Amino acid sequence: MIKRIVYLVAIVAVLTAGCAVAQDLAAVARDQRQQKKGTTAKVITNDDLQSNGSTAAPRPSLAAAPADADKDKAGKDKTAVEADAAKRKEYQEKVAEIKKELDQLQREYTVSEREYKLRAAVYYADAGNSLRDPKLWAEEERKYKAEMADKQKAIDDAKQRLADVQEQARKDGVSTAAE
Repeated sequence: MIKRIVYLVAIVAVLTAGCAVAQDLAAVARDQRQQKKGTTAKVITNDDLQSNGSTAAPRPSLAAAPADADKDKAGKDKTAVEADAAKRKEYQEKVAEIKKELDQLQREYTVSEREYKLRAAVYYADAGNSLRDPKLWAEEERKYKAEMADKQKAIDDAKQRLADVQEQARKDGVSTAAE
């Protein structure tokens, strides 16, 4: 009985201490939020100064630029955007093609694995099979393992090609994610 009372007192003490800590953490979080709100400051830029009627002189490069230069720049930007779009589409097509091939290889691997398991279940279901022709099963199993190793190697190669294409696209600054 005394042990139970001691355990009960210990549990109550631990729970009370936990609640006190939780209240302290909540108070600290509130204080942090209030301090964060109070320190917000507005950043003033050159654009703000010019729009307020400041006497600062405009930049000579912007003031002296002719309208034709703006048109040429817009044309170059448009061409660059089209080139980027074409490059992105090319990479997305490459990635889609490799993913399709990878899915096909993984599907073939899964089907072969399932067929092998079915053959193994049939073979081991009849104890006479292992007595009649043990060499046949050993040969089939060896072929299966070689076939599965080849398929796994093809899957790994496809994954590596996919990673290489995605890395090259990243280096070229192109996103390969489908839009």
